[in-house]
Amino acid sequence: MLDVVISDNRDFRPPEHAANASQAIELLEERLFDLVLLDINMPGMDGLQLLDHIVENELARVMIVSSSSVRGSDIRADALKRGAVACYDKADCIRKGDKLVELIRQIVAQNHESPLWLESMDRSEGRVAEEA
Repeated sequence: MLDVVISDNRDFRPPEHAANASQAIELLEERLFDLVLLDINMPGMDGLQLLDHIVENELARVMIVSSSSVRGSDIRADALKRGAVACYDKADCIRKGDKLVELIRQIVAQNHESPLWLESMDRSEGRVAEEA
């Protein structure tokens, strides 16, 4: 699903994949990545545990892309507290693929004032994730 959206954008490098957290850690220790798109539901170590590892070791910025991270969910709030730079509902990947692509661009460019990025952090309109 994500491959279709990302691969259609020629200014993005082809995405790399990891079948599980161990493979993801190996890739992150071998190369530098602008951004990691991470699902919560993974075999073995779950996405939040992997998020902790990535953040603690400063391996990359992480954006959660998961059906578990919908606006107002506890998992979304937890992921943001743990250091995810943004969360995006996986169900919107195809339907709103252009929005996902723009959000990725804003994150990579570190445009912290982007309304789209603020929305992904539940910080639009002065709210924070804990209050959502």
